[in-house]
Amino acid sequence: MNREWFAIRTQPRKEQVARKHYEQQDFIVYLPLILTIRRHARRLDEIPRPLFPRYVFLHLSIDERKWNTIGSTIGAIGPVRFGGYYPPVPDWVIEGMRVREDESGLISLGSHGSTFKPGDRVAVVLENVEYLEGIFQAAKGEDRALILMEILRRQVSTLVPMWALKAA
Repeated sequence: MNREWFAIRTQPRKEQVARKHYEQQDFIVYLPLILTIRRHARRLDEIPRPLFPRYVFLHLSIDERKWNTIGSTIGAIGPVRFGGYYPPVPDWVIEGMRVREDESGLISLGSHGSTFKPGDRVAVVLENVEYLEGIFQAAKGEDRALILMEILRRQVSTLVPMWALKAA
């Protein structure tokens, strides 16, 4: 059966509710989670939160793409769409997140920023994407990097996931 992933918008802070209701409808659901630090009442707590707030992903066959049903599920708003076009999320994007999950199902973004210094040549290695090269400019948090790449004969600053960078 040919299945594709689709991003589904949820109501604010209702990702878990939408996931539960989609699972009750026998949909294949993916909600990528990361561990974040919450400050509350002079305490620091580590809690799991969605990597993409207000989104879950559904793995749908052609027969399951009943957009009205998907949009009317409790906790959901509806699929990401552009007019009548519902863009699928490439499998390698979902697999790239899943391979970074630890034993408790949380995605480890890791901290690779100290590995590179501004001006270092780096390679961007993503599954199903050509090998791209650029120049490391700066870390943006623990999970992203700003690199300078040549695109269409122009130097363009681009944000890429830190985990996709390798020394060139």
